[in-house]
Amino acid sequence: MERLEEKTKGVVALYSQRELVSKLQEQQIEQKLSAALHKKAVIDYQSIRELKSTQRSSIYQILLQLDSDELPVIFKIYHSKKYKNEIEVNIYSEASLFLQEFLPEIYLIEKHGKETWVFMEFVRQIRGQLTFTPKHFDSIIPTIAKLHAHTFEENFHQHQKTFSPWLPLYQSQDMKASREKFIANTIQFLDQSQGKESLSKVIQPHFQSLKHIYENEGPDFFPELLECGSCITHGDLHLQNICSHNTAKAGPWDIQLIDWESAKFSPPWFDMVVLVELLIGFRLDWQRHAEEIRTRTVQLYTNEIKKYGIHFQTKPMQLYKMAYLQRTLEKGLHTQLRRIFDNRGGELLSYHLEKVSTWGSELGIYK
Repeated sequence: MERLEEKTKGVVALYSQRELVSKLQEQQIEQKLSAALHKKAVIDYQSIRELKSTQRSSIYQILLQLDSDELPVIFKIYHSKKYKNEIEVNIYSEASLFLQEFLPEIYLIEKHGKETWVFMEFVRQIRGQLTFTPKHFDSIIPTIAKLHAHTFEENFHQHQKTFSPWLPLYQSQDMKASREKFIANTIQFLDQSQGKESLSKVIQPHFQSLKHIYENEGPDFFPELLECGSCITHGDLHLQNICSHNTAKAGPWDIQLIDWESAKFSPPWFDMVVLVELLIGFRLDWQRHAEEIRTRTVQLYTNEIKKYGIHFQTKPMQLYKMAYLQRTLEKGLHTQLRRIFDNRGGELLSYHLEKVSTWGSELGIYK
């Protein structure tokens, strides 16, 4: 039987379907899932469907027969103990009780050599359920604010043993060194861009200002952002990683988050700019109303997190802009430039440069 292949990336799955069925049977997964679910579970092996494969993991959907009911389950195989895999696995294993409100239900986790197998509740991604509009942020942001409040400063420190030593801390020396490395590489990309005519035209109006920022301001460009407090941030809040059983209902959705490989203890505003600003960046139809969307979502988030007694000394919109600039300067520009040099796109470069110049001037770092 041919190996299942994820077409969009051309990455071949680790196992053929026959091999996968054999391994599930060998490890008595039906019996273990039956024990976890407290009812007899039978795997419909013919229904196994590969959703995605990368060098680090493979994701399958399997169907369980439970008496007269059917239960779809996500089965994820982490191929190795690479750094980002370990973060996500530990979120699901070590931190699942503390974060259970924000996660799909985890049915079973097992280690098999260099692999980790996770069986979890299937919850549909927001993407694909509806045409997402700015109004739909009303149904997501309350959960994001609750996650941040649940893990904000003292709440996190009370449970620090759960997360130490595997959860990255944004203010640690290791992560600061990582930011410095990315910045050094970005400076090299900027210099190299001067020899690439089409790219030089885009970069040149910003070249000297960017060099000044990188050489004099970083790697932490806004102390106020760090002083506002930290919490567990998901780190990759796009619509494929935000799931809900029912997006048809009004009010906050029952949100569960997946793909926690970028989680860290960091300023909460990083999640907000990923959630909101990248959608604006990619949605041309939103850009005419960008300021209205930002203002409304920042106010909604601020009001929601105030319900948990969290107040920010710096104006929230300034923190939002600082978070966007910090994230863009430490890694966003690097990513876009690398993609251009690799001939893989770089669609957000102009958008990033425009925001760095306008918001950077407003906040005093772009000169």
